[in-house]
Amino acid sequence: MTSGLSDTRAVPETSAAGPPAAGSSVGVAVVLATALASDGRPAALLPWEDGTLVGRLAGQLEALGVRAVVVLARPEFVAAVRDALAPGADVRASADVAGDLREIARLSGSCGGMAVVVYGDLVTHTAALEGLLTSPYGGTRILAGGRRRPLAFRFQARRGRVVSAASAYHAVRTPNGSFLGVLRIAPADLPSLTAAAERLADLATAIPGAWLEELDRKVARWRGAVARTRGEEEDVDDFAGPEEPEEVADEPPGEDGGAVALSPEEETWVRTRVAAAPQDAAALLLVGLVRAGVGVMPLYLRQLFWSRPLSPDTAAHAERRIAEYDVDKVLLDSAVKSADGFFTTFFVSPYSKYIARWAARRGFTPNQVTTVSMLLGALAAAGFATGERWGMIAGAVLLQVSFTTDCVDGQLARYTRQFSKLGAWLDSVFDRTKEYLAFAGLAIGAAHAGDPVWLLACAAITLQTVRHTSDFSYMAVRHQAITVTPQTPIEQPLDHAGAQAEARRRARAAGAPVVRAKRRLASRILGTWHRLDRSRSLRWVKRMAAFPIGERFAVVSITAGLFSARETFIAVLAWGGFAMLYTQTGRVLRSIR
Repeated sequence: MTSGLSDTRAVPETSAAGPPAAGSSVGVAVVLATALASDGRPAALLPWEDGTLVGRLAGQLEALGVRAVVVLARPEFVAAVRDALAPGADVRASADVAGDLREIARLSGSCGGMAVVVYGDLVTHTAALEGLLTSPYGGTRILAGGRRRPLAFRFQARRGRVVSAASAYHAVRTPNGSFLGVLRIAPADLPSLTAAAERLADLATAIPGAWLEELDRKVARWRGAVARTRGEEEDVDDFAGPEEPEEVADEPPGEDGGAVALSPEEETWVRTRVAAAPQDAAALLLVGLVRAGVGVMPLYLRQLFWSRPLSPDTAAHAERRIAEYDVDKVLLDSAVKSADGFFTTFFVSPYSKYIARWAARRGFTPNQVTTVSMLLGALAAAGFATGERWGMIAGAVLLQVSFTTDCVDGQLARYTRQFSKLGAWLDSVFDRTKEYLAFAGLAIGAAHAGDPVWLLACAAITLQTVRHTSDFSYMAVRHQAITVTPQTPIEQPLDHAGAQAEARRRARAAGAPVVRAKRRLASRILGTWHRLDRSRSLRWVKRMAAFPIGERFAVVSITAGLFSARETFIAVLAWGGFAMLYTQTGRVLRSIR
């Protein structure tokens, strides 16, 4: 990225989206300055400009309105950590990870607001922390990244909820995200946090043998991963370790790196990683919360910078890299949803994001933009209702302007991190209202033109109503299914899916018959269908097949502007009927596999 807004200043950056929040609902932030760097001192004390990593993080938390910050450090480093912070900093000695967990349990029990646990050696943009720490919405959340990141334990999320998480002693069978070291606990979940921290502290005092076996397995896989990625780094000074290795389904704990010969630099990385992993109280707490049934949601880093340096070289590398980021550009690009439809992605978002930035700089809120979009949709329906060619063309243009504005409200919310339940409700209700008003306007206009299409209009509205009802019902059922997914006890290293796979492996090893899963045809069909996602073109075809709102509004505008209401309804019914068959078939297959 081109050099723009640097993050290397003592005062954390702001962006055009607005300054950091002046206040926060965080009751206490616990900073873990416990992991050791390759030079034997806390990684949180690695240099950053004229200060340290932990000093930089403390400045970011202060800028975000977090005043109660407690730093945990090992007894021999308390004085050094205190010297790296402002006078009066609350630095407390903690002998080991069990002590960290017990201190977190005590602090969370009386924090009077949300609690936050964060790595003291974390390097990321202030904007990445802002949405997580300052928003009163969203409940318990974590800062999350892509599926594979160095020095980050992974998790599995479904329907926006973490259902399994890893730590030094716990495994995830099918991960799809990485925990990036910031855990925010909502007040309602603080009792669960306290209970999980106390239980984990007891286990960490006398680590179970199964936990140690899982750590040994991870060490072997880390060594194997280092060997497999050898030579892929640009230079040794920038070496930050390999991505976390995949969990292999139905295979025994691997020893795929135990006997691998590594270079001195690689051996240093492995030793540092092995030393830091068991000290990761944040990852353990995430596992404890998930297995206690707490709803934890990931807030993704998007395209912002993140690193966890564990050596002077990697800290210097992070300092160079983060200075190259233009934060405002990254936030603007990240405001565009990555999973939007074809029409929205290629014909609206390339320019609508700039309208969102313009609106942000003039103080408009997402709800205000949503309301404007609704009004434009009503005007489009009025144009259609004239039944005249100029009205049809004006309605088609206004409908597209309304849809663009509808895209802007979501991009504005993501760009400025202004999320609310009211906004989500308004966006959903107004989308449906605009669509039905357009259908009504077209039917009225056709009647005025002498071509009554009331039956077609009612059929289109009925079809879309059934589709929307089905979508909401399916999502609700899937969410309910996720909430009742069984969790293995926290003493068990494997998650539920991993435990089942391990049981099958042991059965095969013992020569016992293994019962094959029923309805394998549905699984094979879905597997083949998902493999089509490897082709970028086919992914877009699949998205278009579902007939999302961008494609629907485009079809309405084009057919109404060029032809008549009758052609519009025929096109909507044909594509919408196919889309319903397509989506319902997939849902049935997923339900019976």
